[in-house]
Amino acid sequence: MMKAVPDQTTLDAEWVRLVKEARDLGLTIEEVREYINSISSH
Repeated sequence: MMKAVPDQTTLDAEWVRLVKEARDLGLTIEEVREYINSISSH
């Protein structure tokens, strides 16, 4: 389930760049999410 991002939220430019790069490499948002969850649980 995706969470809505409030209109007033400022996105971190580094995260935006990393997500765009992942997309350019052909990764899905779900794959990026799974990767982030896997490294944050260690």
